[in-house]
Amino acid sequence: MKKTMAFLRSMKFGIILLGLIVVLSVIGSVIPQNSEAMVYVRAYPDFYEWIFRLQLNDIFNAWYFNIVTILLCINLILCSIVRFTKIPSQKQEEERAMHAKTAVSLSAAQRQEVIAELERMHCHKTEKDGVSVYAKNRIGYYGTFLTHLGILLTVIFWAAAMKLPTVIDRTCYPEESIFLDDGTEIYVRDFSITDAEGKLDYKSQIEIALADGRTSGPVETSVNHPASFGNYKVYQQTYGTAPRVAVSDDAGHTDLFYLEPNDILSADGKNGIVFDNLYPDFTEEDGHMRLVTSTSGRYENPVYVFTTLENGQQQEVMLAFPGDCMEIGKFTFCFQDPVEYPGLRIKHSPGWVNIALLCAFMVMTLGLYITFFMQSVLVRADHEGYTLLSAKSEGLQIRFRQITGGGSEHA
Repeated sequence: MKKTMAFLRSMKFGIILLGLIVVLSVIGSVIPQNSEAMVYVRAYPDFYEWIFRLQLNDIFNAWYFNIVTILLCINLILCSIVRFTKIPSQKQEEERAMHAKTAVSLSAAQRQEVIAELERMHCHKTEKDGVSVYAKNRIGYYGTFLTHLGILLTVIFWAAAMKLPTVIDRTCYPEESIFLDDGTEIYVRDFSITDAEGKLDYKSQIEIALADGRTSGPVETSVNHPASFGNYKVYQQTYGTAPRVAVSDDAGHTDLFYLEPNDILSADGKNGIVFDNLYPDFTEEDGHMRLVTSTSGRYENPVYVFTTLENGQQQEVMLAFPGDCMEIGKFTFCFQDPVEYPGLRIKHSPGWVNIALLCAFMVMTLGLYITFFMQSVLVRADHEGYTLLSAKSEGLQIRFRQITGGGSEHA
């Protein structure tokens, strides 16, 4: 049991766990997280099955990542407890110093120079029975404890930041808005599938307006590069292409409709069209048209497939291209260029999590500063010489070595 506890709180075990978290985090940064299944099938055709089996598409919620995080917390808790219990009290320090043996013998002149150096450092002096104890920076004993505590709190609040946010998946057409329950509005200014060179590059131009009136202004979100504002992060998750038909009546009124398969556009239920599907492209072979049923990226030559509806009866299957119009009864149906739209993942984190995470990081930074720049000083001096009891006071050892002209020692 003792060996198990010693291993759980050891630095070696902690470094192994930190290394595993770093490796898993890098994988989670390279592979898009929580996207639709087809995103992985298209991007990783050779090993997408392993991505699903190993939960690499949601690695930060995978069982093995949770186990590593819990073990790291246990390691840091045990380390913090051990280091805190080993911090000596001021009385224990003085007792240890008073009963220490003289490590370095000095001449009277050297002794005066050593004492002058300690006084120049503004060390606190305690004197008893001809023995003087000089101490400074007791806070230095808390450096490693605060460092481990800061790392522990950082891991805990980082885990909270990963687990607590609410996640909403929404689609939105360009120049339209998503309204959230708390009054936040996310306006989609524009969406593009390809960059200026024609390469696939899914990006949304959005604007976030919080309920308190603050606005982000135009910001860009793309795969693995979310837009952040307030307590929100907006991810570019997926995309779609929506067919559109403008319907005009004989009075000149026009309405624009976005279509889904099997939608019926009719004013009386008897005359109109039954929309079948939108195909991204077509080919011609021997005078026959063949519809392309799958694509990635833009719809280069979109083809509308629909059936006319006359007097309640479906007529022949027809094809149309953007710009084509046809009259059915009192209405004119004009097929428009389809519109590309983004699928956004909206993540909202509780405000206190980010503040707590910042505080934890500050505790860790403070611990590191104390450890390296506020090392404790504890020196015993009597008429024979001195003993340096602060093993980590390298600078003081060097200074004493210069004074004595030899090697400084500590107990």
